[in-house]
Amino acid sequence: MTADIVDVCVIGSGASGSTVAHEIAQRGLRVLLLEEGRTLPPGASLASVQNGMDSAMVPSAAGTLTPFGRPWTVCALGGGMTLYAGIAFRCRAIDFDTRAHVAGDALDPSWPIDYTELRPFYDELERRVGVARLAGADPFEPPSDPPVLPPHQYSVQGQLIADAGARLGRLPFPTPLAINSIPYGGRPACHCEGPCNEHLCPSGARADARSPFTGIALPPDALTIALGSKAVRIDLGNVSRADSVEWVDTLNRQRARVRARCVVLAGNAVQSAALLLRSAQQAAPNGIGNASGMVGSGISFKISGYVSGTTTINPHITPQPGRPFSTVAVSDHYLDDEAPSGLGGMIYEASSPERTDCDGEIRLRLHFLAADQPMRNNAVRLATSRDGLGLPKIILDYRTHPLDKRRLGYLSRHASNLLAEAGVKQIDYQDSNYQFGSGHLHGGCRAGLDPTQSVVDRWGRVHDIDNLYVADGGFFPYAGGVNPTFTIQANALRIARRIVTQLT
Repeated sequence: MTADIVDVCVIGSGASGSTVAHEIAQRGLRVLLLEEGRTLPPGASLASVQNGMDSAMVPSAAGTLTPFGRPWTVCALGGGMTLYAGIAFRCRAIDFDTRAHVAGDALDPSWPIDYTELRPFYDELERRVGVARLAGADPFEPPSDPPVLPPHQYSVQGQLIADAGARLGRLPFPTPLAINSIPYGGRPACHCEGPCNEHLCPSGARADARSPFTGIALPPDALTIALGSKAVRIDLGNVSRADSVEWVDTLNRQRARVRARCVVLAGNAVQSAALLLRSAQQAAPNGIGNASGMVGSGISFKISGYVSGTTTINPHITPQPGRPFSTVAVSDHYLDDEAPSGLGGMIYEASSPERTDCDGEIRLRLHFLAADQPMRNNAVRLATSRDGLGLPKIILDYRTHPLDKRRLGYLSRHASNLLAEAGVKQIDYQDSNYQFGSGHLHGGCRAGLDPTQSVVDRWGRVHDIDNLYVADGGFFPYAGGVNPTFTIQANALRIARRIVTQLT
């Protein structure tokens, strides 16, 4: 591989990398996909694979750095989509320009595109993978084509939550899921065969990184996937063009290099920023794309938490084991004058795998989340200490903004009210530890029109490099108040189409 020359080198095989690699390869261009991880074994869960993933340094309450950061969702072929819950919200129109709702010390949260531009890619992606949802039920749902799949039925827990929400005057609706409610796209319907979130799907009903490409034949030798291959550095051919990517085999520690006409970063928001920073060289002494010092800045993890508790159920109702992780959601508090800054977030069922009742009681659990302020000082940085591959360790220098702490409290109160209305007497609060990273990774290579305040342009192209793109959640200048996977995929498809026009 050392002497190889390809059209495009894509780094990362998750939601964005798989989308970009397949879209470009099917056009007849030669693509090399570098993936640091490997294929997950049958029965894998997040708990079983987390110990094998590198950690990052994060600040402790005392101000020292501790190795508890999570710079990955999942380091494996397929990335986070291998173990995610299948939640497939679209960002709402407000998420693309929240300047009226952020703190005065925040970075510009406005995207250089709006929902209208991204909508056709959402619609196409939904047809490819299948999303089960109920049109018009979500009061903040943006315009879209009709659903291709009917929604999933509420679990017993979901029904109790939906009934409680309706009594409070809310408008609960089925959580949109990239999990087949009926057979679709060559995948079966979900038969509730086991735990869902943070586990491999036992039936294949849940969409993964391969799902958009089922039935799409690629030209021979168009796509090469190199597992266990960590990109460690990008070298420039001149001040405005990337020439090659250096990578290391994570097993034998041998290094190799591939030259490419175009390089696409799709590792995740943290890993892509770290790679640019590691690529400091004479033409880019502070890291590639970092002339204005913005690489790594504005990293966002979404503020979030959980509330849970038990309630009594009718003894004649039998809970269904293995329903999807989330079947009902409430978006009434997304935009609310009572919320701090007027912008709240989402609340949805997040049922634990243990769905059986005990002595006539059943546990209800809600997840609440909102976008955090994009702050300049919340950043990915490189440590002076080294990891097992000899690379600088990653620092996630992140602190929750005071406004976000108030917004989190506002959502926690509304989620608790829902549980209380559902009959829960003792409500327990659980930290999500979002401040350490992991599931929702955004920013760090933020998009914008002003090169002094952003890293990439509206197409994901690094401002001062003609052939280097960022297609993952690092693109997000504002995290948006919903799960990001579906938006990452839609935006990656948009970027991939642009790259094809530039190379053909």
